[in-house]
Amino acid sequence: NGPIRLEYDFQDDTGVTDTAVSAYNKLKDWGAQVIYGCTTTAPCVAVAAETFADRYFQLTPSASSPDVTSGKDNAFQMCFTDPGQGTAAAEYLKSAGLGSKIGVIYNNGDAYSTGIADAFIAKAKEIGLDVVATQTYPDDKTTDYTVQLTACKDAGADLVFLPIYYTPASLILAQAKQMDYAPTFFGGDGMDGMLDMDGFN
Repeated sequence: NGPIRLEYDFQDDTGVTDTAVSAYNKLKDWGAQVIYGCTTTAPCVAVAAETFADRYFQLTPSASSPDVTSGKDNAFQMCFTDPGQGTAAAEYLKSAGLGSKIGVIYNNGDAYSTGIADAFIAKAKEIGLDVVATQTYPDDKTTDYTVQLTACKDAGADLVFLPIYYTPASLILAQAKQMDYAPTFFGGDGMDGMLDMDGFN
């Protein structure tokens, strides 16, 4: 019963599906026996399809779409799922009374963002939250959110739900400030790290 020796190799999936599959193949060629990752949903869904076919054990710390594990007996998630997060956010906003009119801005080209937004909107409707504006953008390369913010502002949203990552969220907050629009902003786990961004205050 001596110590167990583990060897590690790390590959960066860069948050891109094709790169993630290439990274996985490099690890497989290296002789990996367990895959820990990916971090984000789209790359993890792609890699999970590969690990399922190859019969590798896979554990993701943070990819939260149900598609990561659906139909796969080899892939496991350590965190909550997107629908669970969206549902919990709506329930919390209702119980805490944080907004009377709610706007939602999300990335409709991203499974993570869409999964949370869809569940949030459905639960909000079910429990009587007033969602007055639902706005989307196509990807995280978007830099101008004034159309989405204006729609929320014009609809009278006093709370804007942002089920998105911290980089676009930081731009949204900065642009809202420039527009003199100051609703309560509420987000999920993807906004973690925003306060550590250079120049963000």
